[in-house]
Amino acid sequence: MSSGAKIQTAYCRETTPGTTPASPAWLLLKRVTNGLKPTQNMVENAEIGGTRMANGKTPGTTDVGGDVVCKYRYGQHDDFLASCFGNDWVDNVLTMGNNRIAFSVASFASDIGVASIATGCQVGTFKLEIPNDGDLQATITLAGLDWNDKDDGTSYFDSPTDAAGTLRYSFKQVTAISLNGIAGGSGFCVDTFDIQFDNGLKTQRCIGTGTGFAGANIPTTFTPSGQITLSWSKSAYETWKKTLTGAAMPFSFTIANDEGSYTFDFPSVQVDGDWPDGGNTDIVQVKLNITGSDIPPTITRAPAAVAVTGITVTPTTASVAVGATTTLAAAVTPSNATDSTVSWSSSDTTIATVDPSTGVVTGVAAGSATITASAGGVTATSAVTVTAA
Repeated sequence: MSSGAKIQTAYCRETTPGTTPASPAWLLLKRVTNGLKPTQNMVENAEIGGTRMANGKTPGTTDVGGDVVCKYRYGQHDDFLASCFGNDWVDNVLTMGNNRIAFSVASFASDIGVASIATGCQVGTFKLEIPNDGDLQATITLAGLDWNDKDDGTSYFDSPTDAAGTLRYSFKQVTAISLNGIAGGSGFCVDTFDIQFDNGLKTQRCIGTGTGFAGANIPTTFTPSGQITLSWSKSAYETWKKTLTGAAMPFSFTIANDEGSYTFDFPSVQVDGDWPDGGNTDIVQVKLNITGSDIPPTITRAPAAVAVTGITVTPTTASVAVGATTTLAAAVTPSNATDSTVSWSSSDTTIATVDPSTGVVTGVAAGSATITASAGGVTATSAVTVTAA
């Protein structure tokens, strides 16, 4: 018997699509469900035998793919979004590209000792659902090139690194919604919405490989789309009205928590939907389909600011001769502080000067000076004595 709680899932990025690296950097994949699996397609055998008995089926192609459903967290989905967009993040901005980014995705049921691995997995679609209550949910649809499994009690990975944020994004952390230049919450009330990035992944079969698995998964047209439900208002009407003309409009929103934020920006989308109706006790709402057109979307991520809590200067006392130099060092805590750049200053530049960026102290005249290191509003000092040459 196996328990879902005992099944751990991890992934690593591949250098060559379809090949797990020799020393993979496995990352833990927190998920709600894992639908990634092999599907053996069977071909009917229409032979007429000597009796009325059916003659069985023939194994045909084998598909590797499925949906992995996760709660949306800061940092966990960046690789999968990059695979869907076909591009790496540059300066915390993701734009559409033509790169093939693939992963090995493995699972291990520790209670029964069964392991599996799918290789060459690319993201076909990435869907983000924003409800009017509860957590944001991501559905990652993967398509792979190969599948292996074993039941010898060993896993394809050891201890994967958990790089995902500890906090889940909820509906309360969705801000700055704007559609057709109108801010949600003022021009109209947004009930629910979702977005989906679809790179039109197509499977290519290759005869002669000795296998029924896909030879390649090839992206085609990249289509952003989604649905948004609005309260019926004049602003909602003006947005719906563009259904009749096909006119494009901008759409954007941000999700943010204490670990970081993502801003999704669609410069050009078209909408379509039915004229709304409602009974005398109903809240009238209009459901609009959103489709990106012409201009690719961008996603901008921003890690939350981490304050400097301390700074240490070494040595705390130093001596240097006139005309000579000595170097001070500073360590900032925590190590991941956002504003960790150290600047240096001297209390008396007629006695000693200090390079503001390197901490190199130069003796000018005999005497004493205090050298101060500053970072993120926190300071520490070193007492420097300058001696005659």
